[in-house]
Amino acid sequence: MTAKPSGVEAATDTRSRLLDATEQLMLEEGYAGVSSRKVTEQAGLKSKLLHHYFPKMDDLFIAAFQRRENWHVARFAAAASSSSPLREIWRLMIDSASSKIILEYNTMASHRPAIREVISRSASRDHMTVAATLGAIFERYGIDTVQYPPRVVAMTLAGLVRGLSIDAALGSRDLHADTLQYVERLIDKYEP
Repeated sequence: MTAKPSGVEAATDTRSRLLDATEQLMLEEGYAGVSSRKVTEQAGLKSKLLHHYFPKMDDLFIAAFQRRENWHVARFAAAASSSSPLREIWRLMIDSASSKIILEYNTMASHRPAIREVISRSASRDHMTVAATLGAIFERYGIDTVQYPPRVVAMTLAGLVRGLSIDAALGSRDLHADTLQYVERLIDKYEP
């Protein structure tokens, strides 16, 4: 006989199921395809539960984004402390599911001020974290930070990844292979 989950465990499980369903729908249908009815159906829950945990849809989207952000921060820390930090950070940045969902959040942010505020703060923190991490890695590898300023490289990478994501979403991948190979060759110079 299995014990029933405690109230806290059940609440955490329900909340996680709602967030999982939201993210899955965003990946499959884009943020515009996410509705309270679809989320609860995907999660296998009753519709009134969604609004118990998330009174407004913006609350749901923000919670899903913050969970994704926490996941990303943990993965970024692991990549940065790995034996091949440039390669692992690059792999994290070009992860297709993450790129797609971030693209959806960015699109949503242009229409929803509450989401825009959260994403803007997150993007600023992320850019600064990537720049500081690249600075430390460049120093360790002897990469000239005057020729390759970490803040500029961080922003260039963010723009490159955003461009690749947008192209992929539009079905245009004409120059992706060349671009990815070029970045891999640059990384190979320092992490063969």
